Amino acid sequence: MKKPVRILFTVLCIVFIGVFGYSAYKIYDTVLAPGGYYQSNKNAKEVQNTYVKPAAATAVPVSPSASPAAEGQQTPEEKPEEILLDPEISPIEVDFDALKQRNGDVVGWLYCPDTVINYAVVQTDDNMFYLHKDIDGNYSSYGTLFVECLCQNDFNNTNNIIYGHHMNDGKMFARLVNYSKQDYYTQHPVFYLNTPDMNYRVELFSGYITDMNSHTYDISFATEEGNQQWLDSIIAQSAFSSNVEVKPGDKILTLSTCTYEYDDARFVVHGKMVPIH
Repeated sequence: MKKPVRILFTVLCIVFIGVFGYSAYKIYDTVLAPGGYYQSNKNAKEVQNTYVKPAAATAVPVSPSASPAAEGQQTPEEKPEEILLDPEISPIEVDFDALKQRNGDVVGWLYCPDTVINYAVVQTDDNMFYLHKDIDGNYSSYGTLFVECLCQNDFNNTNNIIYGHHMNDGKMFARLVNYSKQDYYTQHPVFYLNTPDMNYRVELFSGYITDMNSHTYDISFATEEGNQQWLDSIIAQSAFSSNVEVKPGDKILTLSTCTYEYDDARFVVHGKMVPIH
């Protein structure tokens, strides 16, 4: 092998080793290191399994679609029971007494059926505190869902805001951006917010991209007219259509996460908070 070729080969080997080593480090740092994706997801599951359980549901057998089989014919395959949930009852029960003993900052639990969103919600007077901390205060790339510090901790504002990360592994609030599609809204039109004092069915009616400093994040309104103008604005921006009716005085839950169409872009979803059991 000629000397220039050997030098080029050596340089390429060094570059390859360097790229491989850096990539391996980034994978470890992002996924496997303490507070990385793996540990953060494991911790979130532990909290879910410890403090949350399904609420009572009504099970209704599904009748076979085919007529009874005649003699000598194969009988229809037995279908599983269909689980029907009472819309006036939250599908989950949360042990807030035990959860608040673990962390007194807990103010609620957010759940969306058939999605990964099943997380505790906290609040402090500093919106930065839980950006990269789990419910125990340890470093976490997931952070913890948290309520805007200017909102009341009992969700009694006109606009109640919860923030969460848009994680690359699809966890936390990553799926909110799917509400840019009508089909996704049709499949997931409702969230549930459980709190120590009240549970809510959150009927979604708007989702869109906005700037982090837009009026989307106004939390109260001096007049009914101002409230109506805000509602008209957020409905007009929605990427999906909804039949949910909202009016001034209704309590709104706003879910917000990062999106990357431009600097400081956010994707938000709004829902009407309906008190339930």
